[in-house]
Amino acid sequence: MASSWDSPWDVVVVGSGAAGLMACLELPADLRVLLLSKDSAPRSASRWAQGGIAAVTAAEDSFASHRDDTLQAGAGLCDRPAVELLVHEAPVCVRRLLELGMAFDRHGAGLSTTLEAAHSHRRVLHAQDRTGGALVDALERTVLQRPGLEQRKGVMALKLWVDDGQCRGLQVLEGSRIRWIRARAVVLATGGGGHLFDHTTNPPMASGDGVVMAWQAGAELRDMEFVQFHPTALMLPGAPRFLISEAVRGEGARLLDGSGRVR
Repeated sequence: MASSWDSPWDVVVVGSGAAGLMACLELPADLRVLLLSKDSAPRSASRWAQGGIAAVTAAEDSFASHRDDTLQAGAGLCDRPAVELLVHEAPVCVRRLLELGMAFDRHGAGLSTTLEAAHSHRRVLHAQDRTGGALVDALERTVLQRPGLEQRKGVMALKLWVDDGQCRGLQVLEGSRIRWIRARAVVLATGGGGHLFDHTTNPPMASGDGVVMAWQAGAELRDMEFVQFHPTALMLPGAPRFLISEAVRGEGARLLDGSGRVR
């Protein structure tokens, strides 16, 4: 009997963090989808996010305020149309996440919000201090119910299969075996490359694989100089960098040096 690997897929999604899981959910339900994770444990960077999701949900807040806060924090480097899209689509995305069972913290009958750096209103929705984990949990529960989807863990994508200017699938490493997977489309949702640097709060699998594969296949890369480093992390000798939620500073915490001076 032929393995499922041997038959063409409609879509292969590489990466099982928030982006990859949501991609699976947004694809038409009649498509056969293969979801690949290079790690066998659920350790995507999406799970490590703590603080929350910024969206206009309160009557006293506004799209204009969220937009202006974002542009000011961007110090002239923001892509304004992208900011407008982010601000206006954020509440829609929050409603979608609630439909999918995202367990946001509540305040009475409404959603609980907190304040984070650069925001002028309390617009950051959260799930205790593990918002990313709660988000991925909700998406995973729904993905597993999707018809026509198969997930394979511990499979590393190596390169895209490009023939005559079109992507025909990809090459993967499963255990010690290299194989080719044919697909009508491939979605790269592989996350960032924090571990290209000495210090990062990203999980070990954040090594920029997808960016390299896209570049090797001829994709145009943009704004690669923008790499996000979390501004607060606990650094202990011999231990992984431990992220301290930005919500701590948003609620008034101060950063002190060894002499007790504010930094």
